[in-house]
Amino acid sequence: MKVADAEEIGILCADDQPVFTAVANQLRDVGHTVRFFAPRSELSPTHIDDLTLLVNKQVFPLNLPTLRYARQTGTPLWNNLVATIALSSRLIGLRALETVGLRTPRITFEKPEFEYVAKPYYIWHGDPELNGEGGFYQERIHSEPIDYKYYAVNDGTRVQTAAKRVTSKLHGPKRFLNQVRPKPTLTRRLRPLVTRLDLRGVGIDFVKDDENRFWAVDVNLAAGYRDSGLEPTLYESIRVNLPTR
Repeated sequence: MKVADAEEIGILCADDQPVFTAVANQLRDVGHTVRFFAPRSELSPTHIDDLTLLVNKQVFPLNLPTLRYARQTGTPLWNNLVATIALSSRLIGLRALETVGLRTPRITFEKPEFEYVAKPYYIWHGDPELNGEGGFYQERIHSEPIDYKYYAVNDGTRVQTAAKRVTSKLHGPKRFLNQVRPKPTLTRRLRPLVTRLDLRGVGIDFVKDDENRFWAVDVNLAAGYRDSGLEPTLYESIRVNLPTR
């Protein structure tokens, strides 16, 4: 594992993303150098060679070879590379959610007769669309047009969680409504997902049906953590993953 004299942390994320900008400022306050890399721009091995840790917050296919290079040459990644690649597939993500005991809607590969959400196979190929065209079709759970966004972050000591309600993007621009207390029945299943896949941070989208049952509908390793209050936890999660001297 590489240890640099001057610890430079790279964050694969837009440099105006509010949560990670705040986290970067905290890291700078304690003496770390932090550099943002635009996720849609290609990273080179030279970029990796200068880093002590890369926070792979948002990953697109053009940077997967460089992330593999980082792994091979001893530059730690914040989120496990194998899980990052695997969970880019929405189908694998849904299967992972089922494996830890979360309820997921049924899917088909041909347009069903029931109301559905069309989804691309991979997270970087676009957003879900209500009753549209997609790689596969997920049953739409009848509920209010509200998503419950759960976040789980491993701070090195435990997996901390937070949750919020937002308006669904299927019906227009997403809008924050309020923070909610995470349900223990859901967080008990999220924590094993984080530990089994050796993740540092992940977002899970839920919807609630008319019988107050929660359905997990997506996994998001590129979660923004906005309005979650997890900035201190993300800061600790990044620091604890820096190589020790």
